[in-house]
Amino acid sequence: MEEQKYQILFNNNSDEIYVIDLRGYLLEVNSAACQNLGYSRDELLQKRIKDINSEKYKHLVTNNIDMILQNNTYTYETEHIAKNGQLFQIEMKSKIIDYQGQKAIMSIARNITERKALEKKIISTVIETEEKERKRFAADLHDGLGPILSTIKLYADLLKSKIDKNNKILELAENIDELVELAIATSKEISNNITPTILHDFGLCSAISEFCNYINKTKSVNIETNLKHYNFDLRDFTETILYQVVKELINNTIKHANAQNIKIELSNTETQIILYYRDDGDGFDIENMLKNSAGLGLNNIINKIKTIKGACDFNSQQGEGMFVLIAVKIEKE
Repeated sequence: MEEQKYQILFNNNSDEIYVIDLRGYLLEVNSAACQNLGYSRDELLQKRIKDINSEKYKHLVTNNIDMILQNNTYTYETEHIAKNGQLFQIEMKSKIIDYQGQKAIMSIARNITERKALEKKIISTVIETEEKERKRFAADLHDGLGPILSTIKLYADLLKSKIDKNNKILELAENIDELVELAIATSKEISNNITPTILHDFGLCSAISEFCNYINKTKSVNIETNLKHYNFDLRDFTETILYQVVKELINNTIKHANAQNIKIELSNTETQIILYYRDDGDGFDIENMLKNSAGLGLNNIINKIKTIKGACDFNSQQGEGMFVLIAVKIEKE
């Protein structure tokens, strides 16, 4: 009777349920798994769990099993591929169980494809709104404050021309003139940092080069760039996000890594943009960083890249610096 109740609950659950052995072979599946993937129960029981994972996630199966064995339970995201080739983003909640006299892993899989699409849309909307506000604020600085400061400078110059060369007031007028010039330069710098005109006028390579040259002048870190293999001229949201990400990576390195050197390479094929970023700083534990609040910066970068159909791969260990690979698909119209 208990077994019958278990089977009824097992097969009437709307989430997919998988039972696998410790080598990753499927021992049992429920009706939802068969229905969603398009396989019969017998077909699935001939497979390993990695056989229903997309190519992007197959290599993570062994690591996921190790994490389940270490912690007894483990929640992670993966991607399943149905018999017809359709992809589903999945959240897996797994735990160790006793199954027919042996240790096994039971995983409850929830389809989060729609949730991920909504999250991506929300993030994209937020970033686009931020970009519009950046442009508006930069325009207000340039068109509003800029002319006022320029007018003050004209009056300061006029005042200087009317003052006796030996008068002490001349020195005060010259000081005012210098301060106004500094204010004009500062407002231009702030405006350019908010939304760099060079990015929209000359493209991603020029914007990255200018920012890196500015950082190199500060002597805080040495940045080497190789941008000669990038020949896209998109001037769109994709390049804006990539530029923001490069700045965030550099700022993170300067603030937290104690690095001496940074290397940035940007290239493209016909269908994707590839960004390499490496520093020789202190390094850190990627997995722990992404899980706690200190990893919000990395998660922010990952989410930004996802909005432009890209993927991030962070690699770092204590004392060995950080390496980041970013790949963004470009769909030709």
